[in-house]
Amino acid sequence: MGEPLRVLVYGSIDAGVCDSVRLGVYRGLLADHGVELRTWGEFNDYRVQVPPAYADRLDDAVRDGVAVIDTSPIEWADVLVFRRYYATVCACDECDYAAPDAATLAGHCKTTGHAPVARDRIVRDLLAAIERDRSVLRGRAMVYEIDDMLLAPQPWLGFYHRIQGDLDLIERFARRADLVTVTTPTLASSLRRYNSAVRVVRNAVNTEWYEQQTPDSEPRPLSFLYYGMAVRLHDYAICRDAVDETARATGGRRIWLGSDDPGVRAVVDEALPYVQEVRDFAGQLAAARPAIGLAPVGQDDFSRARSELHWLEYSLVGAATVASRTMGGGPYDVIRDGVDGLLARNKAEWREKLRRLAASSQMREDLAGRAGERVRAEYNVRDRAAEWADAFRWAADHAGRGSLRGLTPGLARSQARERELAVESEARANLAHRRMIRARSIEERETLAQLRGDREVCWPDGADDNPLVSVVIPTYSRGRILVERSLASVLSQTYRNIEVVVVGDHATEETLDAIRTVDDPRVRFEDLPELSPYQGDPELAWMCVGSRLYNHGLELARGQWIAPQANNDEFTRDHIEALLSVALEHRLEFVYGDSWIELPEGQWFRLGVWPPRQAGFCAEAVLYSSGLRFIREDEECWRERRPNDWDMWNRMMEAGVRAGHVEHVVLRHYAEDHHRFQTTAGAA
Repeated sequence: MGEPLRVLVYGSIDAGVCDSVRLGVYRGLLADHGVELRTWGEFNDYRVQVPPAYADRLDDAVRDGVAVIDTSPIEWADVLVFRRYYATVCACDECDYAAPDAATLAGHCKTTGHAPVARDRIVRDLLAAIERDRSVLRGRAMVYEIDDMLLAPQPWLGFYHRIQGDLDLIERFARRADLVTVTTPTLASSLRRYNSAVRVVRNAVNTEWYEQQTPDSEPRPLSFLYYGMAVRLHDYAICRDAVDETARATGGRRIWLGSDDPGVRAVVDEALPYVQEVRDFAGQLAAARPAIGLAPVGQDDFSRARSELHWLEYSLVGAATVASRTMGGGPYDVIRDGVDGLLARNKAEWREKLRRLAASSQMREDLAGRAGERVRAEYNVRDRAAEWADAFRWAADHAGRGSLRGLTPGLARSQARERELAVESEARANLAHRRMIRARSIEERETLAQLRGDREVCWPDGADDNPLVSVVIPTYSRGRILVERSLASVLSQTYRNIEVVVVGDHATEETLDAIRTVDDPRVRFEDLPELSPYQGDPELAWMCVGSRLYNHGLELARGQWIAPQANNDEFTRDHIEALLSVALEHRLEFVYGDSWIELPEGQWFRLGVWPPRQAGFCAEAVLYSSGLRFIREDEECWRERRPNDWDMWNRMMEAGVRAGHVEHVVLRHYAEDHHRFQTTAGAA
C-alpha cells in the first residue's frame, strides 16, 4: 500500500459520542485504506512554552503574546484536522454561564459549587498564526470537521451563552479550511456560505456493537424509547403528548436513555443515566429492546442540520422509528416513509403514526426489518472509512486551497481556476516530497547501521590517525570576503592536514578573479556551469540556497572528516583542532561548538546549546565524519519550511548519530548583507 497518509487531529477523538462517532471509531479502519490517524495530544499534550516570569500564568502569557505553542506535531502530519468547536471562553461546565474573565468565573463556581469548563487556551493563537502565515502548516492540508450547525445555536441547548464567544472561531475555521466535512446535506448547504469545498460524510455505525442481548424469538414488549441529554426535553416536547396518549391507551412503557435528570424522570416511566462510551451505550440500547424509537427534531436551523443517528441505532436494535419530517430538509429525509420508518410533520401526525404503529406488531417488525437491512448495507463503518480516507486524500492534494479564499473573488473564472490548479500542483508535490523524506529517513538509519557494522561509529579508515579534514565552501558573489576572511581563516588553522573544496554556483567574474589569487595546493575550486534554480519566493529560496553546491562539494571531498564553511564567516584558529580532538576522544560522529553571532546593529552574542535544535547552533560550527556524507542537503527543504543546514543536521540526529557539543567558540558568524536570499543573486 506504500507510505500511509498521516492525519493529525487537534483535540479528542474518543471523549464523547460526537468524537467517537465522527472519527474515533475509524481509527483502526482507516489503516486498511492507507491512512494513519493520531491526535496532537499523543505527541506533546498541547505543550506551550512561557517565559519564567509567567510560570503558572498561561492565560497572562497568551494575553501578552509571549506564549509559544509547540507546533512540532504538525511535522508528523499530512493533514491537520480541527473539530467542532473548542471552548475558549471562561465558562461554567454545569450551567449556561459565560464570564468576562477567570476571576469572575471563579467567584461563580465558588458560590454555586459548579466546576469551570476545561478551556482550550492555545487554539485561538494557533489559528491566528495559520491565518497570518500559512507556512505554519508547512504545506499540510487543513480540514474542519463539524457535525452540528454550531453557528446557529439555540437558547435551549444548554450552552447557548457559552458558545457565543466562540462563534467567530467556528466561522474562521470554516472559512480557512481547505476542506470542510459535515454529516448531512442540510448542514453542507449552511456551511457553503463560508467555504465552497464542503463534503458530506454521513454518520455510520459499527453493527457488531448492537447485537441484541435477548433472542428475537421472545416477544418484544411495547415500549417507546428516546435517548439524549436532558436538554433534549425541548425536542421531546414535539412528540410527548402523542407518546403519553398512546402509552396510556396501550400500556406501553416510556423509556429515556442518556439522562436521569428530575425533568426527564417526570415525563417517562424509566430514565437511565448517560453512558460515556459509544460501545457501552450500544449495548444498553440493545438490552432495552425498544419496540418504537422516537426521533423528534425542531424546525430551527440547528435542529434541521443534525444527523440521522437515532434512526440508525434504533434500526440496528430492532425498533421501528417515528421521526420528524422537517420543512426545507432535515436529518430524517433519508427515511422512506412507510417503508423503513414513519415521518410526522406535526403533533397530529405524531398521534396518528404512533397509534398505527402501537396497534400492529407486524408493522413494527416490517419497518424495523427493512430499516435494519438498509442501515447495514449503507451505513456500515467499514464502508464509511473509505469515504473518510478519500476525503483526507482530497484535502492533502489541495493543501493551501483555503488560503486562496478572499483572493479570487475579483478574478476572472479562468484566472481563479489557474490559481487553484497551481495550489493543487504544489500540494501534490509537497505530499510526494514528505513521503520521499520518510522513506529516505528509514534508508538513512539503515545505512548508518550498515556503515557501523559491529562498531559504535561510522568512521572511515584513518579517521583517528592524523585524518584529512575537508572544508566545503559554496560560493557565488562574495569573492573578496571569501578569500580575505573565510579562506584565510581556514588556511591558518592550527590543524594542518586539511583540504578546502570551494564550489561555485556559476560564480561571478569578481569571485573567479579573487579565487585565482589563492596560491595554496590545499585549495580546490570547481565552478558549476549553470546557476542553481531557486524558489521564486525569497524566503523559501533562502532556505535551500547553496544545497546543490554543498552536495557537490561532498562528492569532491576526500577527507575522513567534513567541516562546512560559509563564504563570509570566519573559523577560529583552533576550530578544527578543538572539534576533532573532542570527536576522537569521545568517539563521536558529529560535533559542534559555540559561535559568536553578529547582529545587524553590530552587537555580538554567543550561540551554542545542547541538545541540538534549530537555531541552537551555527551550521559552520560543525565537524562530522565523512561516513555520514550519504546524508545530503535537501534541495527542496523549503517545502518543509526548514533551512537546508538544520534539515540535514536534524536528519542525522533522527538517524541516530553519536553527537556532542563543545562549549568552546569555534566560529565568528557575520551579519549577512541581506538575510533573505534574493533570487537574482544566486548562492550567497
